[in-house]
Amino acid sequence: MELLEVKNLSVTFRNDGIFSSEEVKAVKNVSFSLKKGEVLGIVGQSGSGKTTIGRAILGLVSYEGELKFNGKTVSCMFQDPLASLHPYISIRRQLLDIVPDEDKVKTLFRKFNLDYETVGVKKPSQLSGGQRQRVIIIRALLNEPDLIIADEPISMLDVTLKMWVLKALRELKETYGLSMLFITHDLLTTKYVCDRIMVMKDGEVVEEGTLEEIFTNPQADYTRELIEAIPKV
Repeated sequence: MELLEVKNLSVTFRNDGIFSSEEVKAVKNVSFSLKKGEVLGIVGQSGSGKTTIGRAILGLVSYEGELKFNGKTVSCMFQDPLASLHPYISIRRQLLDIVPDEDKVKTLFRKFNLDYETVGVKKPSQLSGGQRQRVIIIRALLNEPDLIIADEPISMLDVTLKMWVLKALRELKETYGLSMLFITHDLLTTKYVCDRIMVMKDGEVVEEGTLEEIFTNPQADYTRELIEAIPKV
């Protein structure tokens, strides 16, 4: 049984100007499914509609079409950690309000190489960007959700920390059967954590397939352009 089923999903925004208004279709008849324990990478440039899909699943925007979630809980790793954390409450308090189990919180801190005693007492503005990003990931994992929507979860990290976090997410996937929508503009990062890839452009799906299919035999011109844009050593 599928954990998530999306059929003919469309999202339209109204752009109201001073003298006129227009409707912008951010997502156009997108359909896909996600199995339990699977990670689907949704890849595309800014404005492709990938983040809007995540927001529709979370119920943050109005949509047309059908969404069927066969689980109980969904967590999100937001792209901007500073905006999604309470600015005046300590990190420890924010996390313990979700799950009042300090041992569990400490375990995840160790997993993501953060010192609980030092970081936990601070407020978000007192942390580095990398520390805040890892706190967001910890917060998403705390209540052991059936599905995680990860919206550019490593975009604000430097290269070394980015690879370290991807490795940690892959280990969590293998150990706990993590189910995730991994939203990113960086096709290369999908290699480290995703099972399948869905490539989007201008609100539409241009190609979908396994990692091997996408990287060894891409069918769409846009997918080939993304692969060619990957830096070569």
